[in-house]
Amino acid sequence: FFRGKLGDAGVLADGAEEEELRKYNRDWMGKWEGRSRCVLKPATTDEVADVLRYCNSRRLAVVPQGGNTGLVGGSVPVHDEVVLSLLRMNQVEAFDERSGIVTVQSGCVLENLDMYLAERGFMVPLDLGAKGTCTIGGNASTNA
Repeated sequence: FFRGKLGDAGVLADGAEEEELRKYNRDWMGKWEGRSRCVLKPATTDEVADVLRYCNSRRLAVVPQGGNTGLVGGSVPVHDEVVLSLLRMNQVEAFDERSGIVTVQSGCVLENLDMYLAERGFMVPLDLGAKGTCTIGGNASTNA
């Protein structure tokens, strides 16, 4: 099901290198580590909805993950949950220069967004040490 929906670029599972999976199973401090054998990387909200619908119908646990830069292990699987990485959803969808309102996908990296806006004379009013890897979705969901 997953490869059919997301393509090969959207699925990291059977046959994946252990080190590649570890990036999604361990937090950046090396403090917490899960055992997920399935990382899904949707590129659209429709793909996210399809994946979540499928997982819910089969009672598969899912842990959403952005830049995996949090300090409390919230994006790391506890056991063998499906990891839903949102890093492929990294586009700026719209920017209104008159109002300064920008619409981005949840996997948009904070630093990339700030550079995009700087080219237009604007800035993101948020500066974090992890700005090169943290995502807007993670910033919003954790109130960072």
